[in-house]
Amino acid sequence: MSRMASTPARMVLAVVVTCTASAAALTFTYEVTKDRIAEQERLAREKALNEALPEATEFTEMDENMLVSARESAGETRVDAIFDAGGAGWGVLVAPRGYGGPMPMVVGVDSDGKVTGVMIITQNETPGLGTKIVTDESFLPQFRGWDASDVDTAVKAFDAISGATKSSGGVRKGVVAAGHIYEEVLSQTEGGSVP
Repeated sequence: MSRMASTPARMVLAVVVTCTASAAALTFTYEVTKDRIAEQERLAREKALNEALPEATEFTEMDENMLVSARESAGETRVDAIFDAGGAGWGVLVAPRGYGGPMPMVVGVDSDGKVTGVMIITQNETPGLGTKIVTDESFLPQFRGWDASDVDTAVKAFDAISGATKSSGGVRKGVVAAGHIYEEVLSQTEGGSVP
């Protein structure tokens, strides 16, 4: 059995066929899994909201106008959403940069301007070091009780994790951004809910 000679046209054709087949397989996989992935993301966000604002019974996503104002207040920290907790406060969904990239997290702020909790939804930090922002039992609770209306003073009591300063600094930036959002935007709403 003789083998066909390789020509530039045949090599290009082989690459095009391989790329087309790969793209079709990836598209099919995405279409099959996108709804499941979206549902998992929604459940993770819902769980983080409930843990960051344990007093809340329901959450309503605030409108785009409020989000635009929040993004201006947050500076360079990405703001993905704000949830009104029906008088119990707000859940601010921010994604500050850590060592491994953006870390979507929820910062709960009650109607009195106190941080009620911080929950990280996902992170890609270095295993064993950066992941301590989630596994170290004393790290996230240190933010509870911070005065969001004076977060720049509260941040002076911040205790970073040794060896994971970029990761823990990212969480700090997210809480500071949520504090600025509270101070400049949310505290202007009536009674802890959307006017």
